[in-house]
Amino acid sequence: MVAELPSFQRYQLAFTARLRDSRNAPPLAGVPRERMAVYEEIVFNNLFESVSACFPIASKVIGKRKWLKLNQAFMRDYSANSPLFRRIPEQFLQYLNNPSPELQQLIPDYLNSLCHYEWIELLVSSIPETNPQGIQPNGDLAINRPVFSPTMQLLNYDYAVHKITPRKKPQHKASTQLLVYRNADDTVKFIELNAVTHRLISLLLNEAIAGEQALTLLAKELQHPQPESIIQFGLTILEDLKNQGVIIGTH
Repeated sequence: MVAELPSFQRYQLAFTARLRDSRNAPPLAGVPRERMAVYEEIVFNNLFESVSACFPIASKVIGKRKWLKLNQAFMRDYSANSPLFRRIPEQFLQYLNNPSPELQQLIPDYLNSLCHYEWIELLVSSIPETNPQGIQPNGDLAINRPVFSPTMQLLNYDYAVHKITPRKKPQHKASTQLLVYRNADDTVKFIELNAVTHRLISLLLNEAIAGEQALTLLAKELQHPQPESIIQFGLTILEDLKNQGVIIGTH
């Protein structure tokens, strides 16, 4: 198939193959190695810096050698579907879900979750601000349907990703629920949730129901002997989320 391509396309394929994997791809005929090395260094460094800037904790947790090897493999193997530099970290995440076999032993079980947690800040910071129509900023959360910030992301991990550091690597799984959003000052905020609050927000998002209705369903799920206490406590939580800018009003 390659032999049937025009000569300029064959050259492009050989050129990009060399950029992707300079250690194994053959050198280009007629191109001085030192000149080609400049292109190889520039292209890889741009990719490496873009990925590393988004995942500062992950890069430190697995160490310089493994992080470099992981990025080299990403450069070599992955076929990105976007030309935008800001999408490179997202493409890297997708690569982590299915890395080459020789790299699987380099990747701790928690690395995918940690990288997703670090990437989510980039995502939330870039979501366009929208103003949904028909919102009542001071509506009653009990009898109306809460409206969440369009930047909000509800997360559920198998590891306590927000506590991982180079000196504190998880030894066991720990179910962790987080909420991430961008406040009115354009600052990305992270809130740790318990499982019950996470479930409450999930009900409100998925069922499109009022606050008291969601809390009544939650009390039934928990088989709580005093559903009224769940409802009152839950409404307090919703008010707190509203005060923080996570809930922006009601429908």
